[in-house]
Amino acid sequence: MIMTQALGWALVDSLWQDALAAAGLAALLALVPVRAARTRYALATLTLAVMLALPLATAVRVRETAPLMSEVVTATSPVAPGPTSSPGPQAVPTPPTPPPGPVAARIRAALEPALPWVVLVWFGGVVALSLRLASGWLVTRQLGRVGTSSVPDACREAVARLATRLRVTRPVRVLESAVVQVPAVIGWLRPVILLPASALTGLTPLQLDALLAHELAHVRRYDYLVNVIQSVIETLLFYHPAVWWVSQQVREEREHCCDDLAVAVCGDAHFYATALLGMERLRAATPAFALAAAGRGGSLRDRIRRLVAPVQTEIFPRWMAGVLAVTLALGAGAHLVSGTAATGDGGGMRAAIDSATVDSLIGRVEALRNPEVRHAAVKTLGSRRDPRMVPPLLAIAQHDGDEEVQHEAVKALGKVRGGAGVGALLEIARTHPNPDVRRKAVKTVGDVAPPEAALGVLERLAQRDPDAHVQQEAVEALGHLGSPQAIAPLARLARAQPNAEVRDEAVEQYAKSAAPESALVLLVDRLANDSSSVVQVEAVERLADLPDGLGIPALRAAARAHPSRQVRAEARRRLEEDR
Repeated sequence: MIMTQALGWALVDSLWQDALAAAGLAALLALVPVRAARTRYALATLTLAVMLALPLATAVRVRETAPLMSEVVTATSPVAPGPTSSPGPQAVPTPPTPPPGPVAARIRAALEPALPWVVLVWFGGVVALSLRLASGWLVTRQLGRVGTSSVPDACREAVARLATRLRVTRPVRVLESAVVQVPAVIGWLRPVILLPASALTGLTPLQLDALLAHELAHVRRYDYLVNVIQSVIETLLFYHPAVWWVSQQVREEREHCCDDLAVAVCGDAHFYATALLGMERLRAATPAFALAAAGRGGSLRDRIRRLVAPVQTEIFPRWMAGVLAVTLALGAGAHLVSGTAATGDGGGMRAAIDSATVDSLIGRVEALRNPEVRHAAVKTLGSRRDPRMVPPLLAIAQHDGDEEVQHEAVKALGKVRGGAGVGALLEIARTHPNPDVRRKAVKTVGDVAPPEAALGVLERLAQRDPDAHVQQEAVEALGHLGSPQAIAPLARLARAQPNAEVRDEAVEQYAKSAAPESALVLLVDRLANDSSSVVQVEAVERLADLPDGLGIPALRAAARAHPSRQVRAEARRRLEEDR
């Protein structure tokens, strides 16, 4: 069932993913000159590999989150009054009808019940095309065994000479065949070039050399192996027209690459074109896996035109293709950044969570091995802002093995409706062993908690937490509460906290929160009596910021007579700025 769900979503998502990849290739091919066959071939081959990798990645991601989705579905599905049976493949459990939400989420929820049928149709197509592929492979293997005989010594010598020039290091056999109608190469580990009797008798030795060079170019480039892999990809992605188009580009550019190597050997593109035309007179159907000089890689007319036609000035503005390529890349990147939930939550988890019982979700999230997938699952749990999510989010924040997942759980607790997550945040802030997670919880408390719930805890953390950064964060959170009740704790911290950096933060927050007259009293006291020049300089800065020049007399006194040179200099600088 999990595999059915993963395969189904991989097939559905591949429709747009592979279409986008093909559109990107089309834009890039418009940028690259026709004569740059190797570059064009590399782009087309890479695109074909990406088109296979994208659905595989989707399947892996969905499979990682499927246990969580399955648990949610089990928890929310009503008990049927009796056993039911239905024809066809086993259905993926359907989540309860979701409330109104994003259009994409509703579409995916509607598609979920059809996934088993999608997989069944795909599997049937793969089986049928695999049988066809296997029969083609068997026919190709027979070509090297049936109706073959030795070629003249002159032909073998020509192959050896051309192989040396093309730097082909593997031994290559050459045989005359009564079956094939055009020269063809079969095999990868032990490649064989098959020559029809008509080629040996109907072509001049130089023309035959040109065509042999083309076949040896296939051997040098391992094209037979690539062609087999390409055929497998075509079989797996048979349902997508873009895959067949990209595969055709691979075949065309492969032939262009071999044409270029053959021309480099024989030295004359026009002569090589005449050899291709001569071979066309003998052409017939070529087996699926065989690679032929006059064979399946695009129109012979286009190949000859590319070889002999003069280079024309491009009428198409290539910068437009570049803009298109960049636009497609940015679009793909934006989707990958924003669309994690589309493939990472099983397509219906958001809807199912709305009415789920959450006790068992904790173990399911922790069971996900990939931290990125756990992160996405926690984000999904928190996105509902449902108070029922507080217990699993608290447990995940306390016990998950990945700090980023813990941070995401803390963030989600801060978004729960009605401040229902504040108690859990305070618990994390008091007891979590990781100071960075405590600090994140403290910051979130300052942003969302009501003052009456947070004041006492934040002051204790500012005084007693073993980590100075958490203490500073607690002081800042007190200031962010925006409550008159926070002023007295800030004053106590500014005067009595042992850590100078924490006192510095308390002075800043007090000056921002208290009335100007009250702030003046505390700032003058800290300027005169604090033991740290860091806090004294902070007091100078805040005195300069008081409205209506309230702090100017104290600044003048500090500029004249303060015992710290650093403080005197800062006071003079602020006085000069205020002139």
